[in-house]
Amino acid sequence: MNMKRYLPPLSFVLSLIAAVVLAVVVFDPPELPNLSEVRPHTIANVRDSWQLGNAIVLVRHLERCDRSEAPCLEGEDGITARSVGVGMALGEDFLQLGLGRAVVYNSPLARTDQTADVLFGGYSSDRDWLYHCRKNETLLNDIIHFKQPGTNLVLVTHSTCIARFEQSLGFSSDTPEYGTAIFLDMDVGVKRPQVLGFLDVEDWETVHGVAESLLIPDMD
Repeated sequence: MNMKRYLPPLSFVLSLIAAVVLAVVVFDPPELPNLSEVRPHTIANVRDSWQLGNAIVLVRHLERCDRSEAPCLEGEDGITARSVGVGMALGEDFLQLGLGRAVVYNSPLARTDQTADVLFGGYSSDRDWLYHCRKNETLLNDIIHFKQPGTNLVLVTHSTCIARFEQSLGFSSDTPEYGTAIFLDMDVGVKRPQVLGFLDVEDWETVHGVAESLLIPDMD
């Protein structure tokens, strides 16, 4: 018996492989890179992006009080009092990055507004689109619209908005921890931001190599 008759054509095999690969990509999207686990050249990309004013950073608000038994800072719709110390340390990390070439916006809800106050003092201002993105898949378009060349954009927002944003870029949407910062790069002339990775609050201090690589003099 001539077995060659029963072998499928090469084009069919290649098409089948392509379909399997596509299914894996669609149904199992990649996770965001953890900046505490990446190679030094990726950290260098983050450093260069911030220095050039190409960085976009999404920060999830600090611990919300209505889902905790800990005392509230001010009102049940805000953050917990115990999260203030964490937020102040995170604010110092951003100060070491340098805020001279950055604008900071926050959702007007109490928990994001209080988080912005703890991290950035009066440097942040409310933007309604960082609240409405919880129900609408608009955050990507808003970021592209409001990102100015040569100016880093820092956004204090909600896990729901971050999840929708990650999905719009083709990544899985695991809920980030309180205070997690997601770094992206958007160079001049580029239509969509490039994901660099995320950094959890504790990793700014515990992963010294990452933190030191991100330290940049203030551009003021």
